[in-house]
Amino acid sequence: MKGGGPALRIGDVAAYDKPIEHLAGHLDRTELDLPLRFQAARYALVLCFALEQVSLERLASELVRVTNALGRIWIVVWKKDLLKGGAPSWEAVQEAMLPTGWVDNKVLSLGDEVYATQYVLRRERRPPAGA
Repeated sequence: MKGGGPALRIGDVAAYDKPIEHLAGHLDRTELDLPLRFQAARYALVLCFALEQVSLERLASELVRVTNALGRIWIVVWKKDLLKGGAPSWEAVQEAMLPTGWVDNKVLSLGDEVYATQYVLRRERRPPAGA
């Protein structure tokens, strides 16, 4: 992802807002309420904190809708031993995201409590470079 593209943070965790805004140039923020009220294919980076109960099929559909084809979707979930109050597991997020045509290509531990997984559009579905 090139810097300067708009970004979106979903969920009630503002800890990463400043660095994302610095890298992206613009950061919109919203709660984990569906449907997302943003235009289609707007964002180059979407960071979603899925740390509470949510319909994963709807969430996956909305994340894909608001992210442009060359963008990145990061979904943050609780680590397995720390799952809380019906929040989705990493496995459940995978099950919801993979049928959308977006695949995981990186997993990061963000401290002791949560994982973040990056999803990108399958290579064969991305627009050609420079298009």
